[in-house]
Amino acid sequence: MYYGTLRRFCLHGCKRRVGRRGMPTSILDLPTELILEIIHSDDSTDATIAYLGMTCRRLHGICQVLVLQRQLPVLRALASDHRLLIYKNSASSIAMKEEEFNDVKEIFHGSFHKIEYVQTFTVKEIPSVYGLIFHANTVGHINIRLDFYLGSLAKKKSWYKSLASLIRVSSEKDMASLTIKGLPRDEELGYFETPSSPGKDYFSIFGLLKNRFFHHKTRSGGIGTQPIRQVGAPEIGSLPITDGTPRGLKSFEIHSPLAFHTELFPQTLRALNGGYLTKLSLRASMSDWSRILPLLSIPLLSEFNVSADCNLPFRDLSPFLLRHSSITHLDLYFIIPGLGPTMPPAGFLPRLEVIRGNPVCLSRLLSRQRDLFPNLHSVALTDPMHGAFQLGALGNILRSLADRKRGTIHLSIPFSDVTGLTEWFFKARLEPCSLDYVKKLEIIASMSLEMCDSFCSWVSGFPYVQELDLMQVVPEDSKIWIWRLEMLWDSCPELQSIRVGVKTYQRPVKAVK
Repeated sequence: MYYGTLRRFCLHGCKRRVGRRGMPTSILDLPTELILEIIHSDDSTDATIAYLGMTCRRLHGICQVLVLQRQLPVLRALASDHRLLIYKNSASSIAMKEEEFNDVKEIFHGSFHKIEYVQTFTVKEIPSVYGLIFHANTVGHINIRLDFYLGSLAKKKSWYKSLASLIRVSSEKDMASLTIKGLPRDEELGYFETPSSPGKDYFSIFGLLKNRFFHHKTRSGGIGTQPIRQVGAPEIGSLPITDGTPRGLKSFEIHSPLAFHTELFPQTLRALNGGYLTKLSLRASMSDWSRILPLLSIPLLSEFNVSADCNLPFRDLSPFLLRHSSITHLDLYFIIPGLGPTMPPAGFLPRLEVIRGNPVCLSRLLSRQRDLFPNLHSVALTDPMHGAFQLGALGNILRSLADRKRGTIHLSIPFSDVTGLTEWFFKARLEPCSLDYVKKLEIIASMSLEMCDSFCSWVSGFPYVQELDLMQVVPEDSKIWIWRLEMLWDSCPELQSIRVGVKTYQRPVKAVK
């Protein structure tokens, strides 16, 4: 009855009209208490109240508070189960407690450093979490962790809509970081597998756009040539950002293949191509990167990370890197299959400053060309996922960097579980290869006493190194390192500090006679 009355009043419009006898002819003529009583009827859903609040300014204020008040118990229950963690500022590592979820204004109009939500695809939870993110003034980080079984997910035909709504509302937050983690698992079916071609339906849609903007051709497995830029067109990475306009996500970390599911891919694609993304991290095992990457266009991308879990062939990645010349930080933590001897062309990633990857990967990307990566100042090697550390590839990297400017490169090398390292140190010390370019040398290794001697002899060949960082070095006994440190001070005149484990040694100041 109340709902029918409410509907009839809404049809009259939102202007205040009074009849000849002073009787109210619009819901706006009623006092607030009566409006609240009508809205609180049993058949009034959150959606009904929300739509009513969109009719005029007065009802918007009344209905919004009502809807948000209904969401507080849900958020309180999620916080009690530790499935919703809200951190107000970066200085505190303690999440808000359930008893703090009382004030609508403080919760739904606050500013938060991080919101973490464990999603189980429960229908009643999604509107509450959606409203929390939507109404928040600012959110620095939004972490969505997927935790469910595939069997229960398969029974929900529209399961993807809830995650799509969270991706959409998160991508609209100004300069926020979004992370999606979790691999759905079922006890009987094993790990969830994403359909092999989530992008096949979009190639027909974006085909003309792709050919128009990314019309340069590449050889199979090669890097190709730079696209021709029209005269007067701004370079990628130099596009202006107008203050006061919504900027969307600044960082997107996709650590779940579910984000590329056929049903979710359109929303993920919109978030990726939002225009203001500067960091992208991929950690999802996929078999169809060749269809996904060509659809991505992120003009302001500066940091790009690819995890070992991606199994991403370089032949699929190279055209993407070629289009995004704004990248300054590149992390390629995976084995590159079938790269071959192809070298990057001149002008490839001209703004690159930091590169990280396994030795085989980096030895094939770096070359003797001084014009390649002119701004490079940090090279970090990682342990390979499969097989032993390739000392031969390390030697190629050291030789490739030999022509770099003196004292400009931060070099990080992990020597964990490497056989034949002592012999390699002695041979590398005798090889005529300039190591003048190293400014900071970071070593992650466990060394025996015999290996320490050969290592110190090798380091003495870095005449312009200023910092030496020996992380996780065994042994750390200072007595063992005293005379070895003195040898390093004498052989490396620019060396100012040496860190062994957790202890840092500074170059001793010689007394002036």
